[in-house]
Amino acid sequence: MLTASPVVFTENTKTGISKSRHSCLYLAWRTQVSSTPIRLRSGFLFVIFKGGTTVKSFLRIFLNLTLLFAALSASVYGQSTTGTITGTIRDGETKETIPNVNVRLKDTSIGSAADINGKYAIENVPPGQYTILVTSVGYASVELPVDVQAGEVLHQDFTLASSSIQVSEIMVYGASLRRERITDAPAAVSVIDAKDITRGAGHGQLPKLLESEPGVDMTQSGLYDFNVNTRGFNSSLNRRLLILLDGRDLGTAFLSATEWNAMTIPLEELGRIELVRGPGSALYGANAYNGVLNISSLPPKANLGTRVIIGGGELNAYRADVRHAGTIGAWGYRVNAGLLSGKTFSTPRTNLNFEYPGLNPLLNNEVAELNSNPVNNMYGQVRLDYEYLHGGASTIEGGFTQVENEVIVTGIGRVQVQRAHRPWARVSYTGHGLSAMVWTNGRFNSKPEKSLATGLDLIQDALISHGEIQYNFTPADNLTVTAGASHRVIDIDTEGTLMTLPRTDNLTGIFSQAEYKFDENFKGVIAARWDRSSLTESFLSPKAALVWMPVTGHTFRATFNKAFQSPNYSELYLYVKHPTRPLAYFGNPGLKVEKITGYELGYKGIIDNNLFLTVDAYFNQMSDFISDLGPGLNPAYPDPIILPGDTALRNIWSYTNSGKVNEGGFEVAANYYLSDTWHVSVSYSQFVFEVVEKHQNDALLPNSPDYKVSGGVTYTHPDGHDASITVKYVPSFQWAAGIFRGPINTYTLVNLSGTLSLTQMLSLNVNVSNVLNTEHYQIFGGSLLKRRAMATLTAAF
Repeated sequence: MLTASPVVFTENTKTGISKSRHSCLYLAWRTQVSSTPIRLRSGFLFVIFKGGTTVKSFLRIFLNLTLLFAALSASVYGQSTTGTITGTIRDGETKETIPNVNVRLKDTSIGSAADINGKYAIENVPPGQYTILVTSVGYASVELPVDVQAGEVLHQDFTLASSSIQVSEIMVYGASLRRERITDAPAAVSVIDAKDITRGAGHGQLPKLLESEPGVDMTQSGLYDFNVNTRGFNSSLNRRLLILLDGRDLGTAFLSATEWNAMTIPLEELGRIELVRGPGSALYGANAYNGVLNISSLPPKANLGTRVIIGGGELNAYRADVRHAGTIGAWGYRVNAGLLSGKTFSTPRTNLNFEYPGLNPLLNNEVAELNSNPVNNMYGQVRLDYEYLHGGASTIEGGFTQVENEVIVTGIGRVQVQRAHRPWARVSYTGHGLSAMVWTNGRFNSKPEKSLATGLDLIQDALISHGEIQYNFTPADNLTVTAGASHRVIDIDTEGTLMTLPRTDNLTGIFSQAEYKFDENFKGVIAARWDRSSLTESFLSPKAALVWMPVTGHTFRATFNKAFQSPNYSELYLYVKHPTRPLAYFGNPGLKVEKITGYELGYKGIIDNNLFLTVDAYFNQMSDFISDLGPGLNPAYPDPIILPGDTALRNIWSYTNSGKVNEGGFEVAANYYLSDTWHVSVSYSQFVFEVVEKHQNDALLPNSPDYKVSGGVTYTHPDGHDASITVKYVPSFQWAAGIFRGPINTYTLVNLSGTLSLTQMLSLNVNVSNVLNTEHYQIFGGSLLKRRAMATLTAAF
């Protein structure tokens, strides 16, 4: 049994961040704690549990949780002053239940979603007359008037008629920070719904779900070392795509990149993924440079009951997850815990033992041995939702992840994360046009990271605290306005391993957007955001768009955007001396933000009620590129110098702002619904660029091919079975990022996924990445990738 016991806290006098090398569960609240020995600079309280977390002890906890959750009952009576609507959603032809159907009370914020068994429940409904609106992609919408009485449970089942395509019913949020039809969005948007996520969730690698989306540059190195970008100029540790999970930024503080194995829920708990391509700083601020990835998890009420997942596969991979969700009156809750483990693709590179030709024997040879133990991710999360009597809802949630042994490609070489803890917490309110949220992300090394190229131990301890608020209102019949603000505080301390001193910085943003409908078929959008930071100069990001629907089902748009990317702490304040070579890696505190000005034209159309076609063309002007790490770039160090504590000269590798680039391209995507069971998708992306200006010592490359082609076929059986096969072709291109420079060879990937519904409670999922086992690398300096097959068994009760 896991028991709490007192532990001794040590306070880092440089940052005030109290730390313990014990594993921990994490609670957070924005308040100052001064009456206890535990005092944190940002006011966060850690509840520490004695003993290290191992896979063996975690599996014992997992088993106990499984037995506990299996014994819980989700049947609870609601408040007597309100009513409840329950029912089951079925297919009109097959009579099978339909999961994940949206069931809402029209013109209100009250609603729910059907669970995996097609059952829904809308609780705490104030007495009165309403119209129930039932919508699901692939089915015709249904409306039904009802009269809800206090203390009454109204049972209402629905039967939906199949429709070949209902793309116009797909709602998106990320393009305008409010719900709108995908055909009305003033941006290029792709959506992956819950069913497609679940089919591909078995491997536990979220970026793989985006692999076939138009315009996406997705590269993989280790098991979870992915770089996701759109429209060119990808890099190792890419951050030009802002990645949000329920509004929470997943980027780390020091590198601003995403640790994809640090999520605290399995992919099966995600409800939708929206990818907005193109500059987005006018609404989202820094790092929405090439777009925004909005990931939404399912609320507890959308997936009630207990679910257990176990799985295994190639590379000694195995996973386990247990989740229980239920309701208590106006409250909804979810508790989950899980484990992912598997061998990495990475291999040692000591003694010039390279996997493929072209690696530099002086820069890429490693002095530290790679730890070949499995990559592990142990996680847990608790979420509570509360629905208010007269509309609106609040969420309080938190989670904790322990990640081990992943290998990440960085500008100074490969780095192995030996053991890091990722606690977080979030509180939010949404209702009546108002959205407010406070969240905090922590990252702490319980074991230092190991630089394989230098042998140095590295620390990335940091705490990010963020608050934001926005309000949507309609001051006139045809005018909708969104206004908001955000503030962020970052505490970071590398204990002298990556920066000489700890830092505390803050960032503030203010934004507004107005949408005016000239008539039912024509609207205009303008927006602007001002961002200030203690790290860089302030920046104003404007946006303007026109959206025109001349014929029902066919939409044209024109969009203008400006966006920016802030330099990260590595680029600003890096300070690392190579222990065996006359090299040093420095940041450049004088860096300016990268800037982009974008122009786009787009078309979305529904043709013959079976084909959904999108065409998006863009032209971007990019300036003040932050160079890759390299020699002779920083004007402060034009020549080798003798550093304090040294007796010999060192060459300084650093960064600078250099380069102007014009880039352009187009993306075409088609989704054709052959029938209610067969769906074919295909996409083509073309990319061109012109380097107008660059530093003579910088290799300014987009790290992206001239074009990409992908396609797939999906089959969905009425009994709940489904299968999908996708193919992606990537031609050769050149790569340059830090100390890694060389060619990426042409490769073709074939991926297979599918689910077999064994019983109403039991299903089997199979995922095979790289079915043909094509050996290839996607990042020069990254690992040689091979096939990875996983099978998972899910029991829901």
